[in-house]
Amino acid sequence: MVIATGEVSRVMDEILTVREVAEYLKLSRTTIWRWCHAGKLKAFKVGRSWRIHRSELERITGHNLRSVDEAEEGMRKD
Repeated sequence: MVIATGEVSRVMDEILTVREVAEYLKLSRTTIWRWCHAGKLKAFKVGRSWRIHRSELERITGHNLRSVDEAEEGMRKD
């Protein structure tokens, strides 16, 4: 499958739920909701639910999560 450059950035910037972000950061969902509401974590609402771009999570953690995911995937294949 061939993916156009613009499409790659969309695929790579996955949209995460509050639960996924909370699990990754090992924080409560309430904390993530508060951060979203306060603007500490840039997020958007879909209905009543908050969604966070993966790039935003990378920004606040200072880590490139794609590199971490790729390394973990490589370990699973070995």
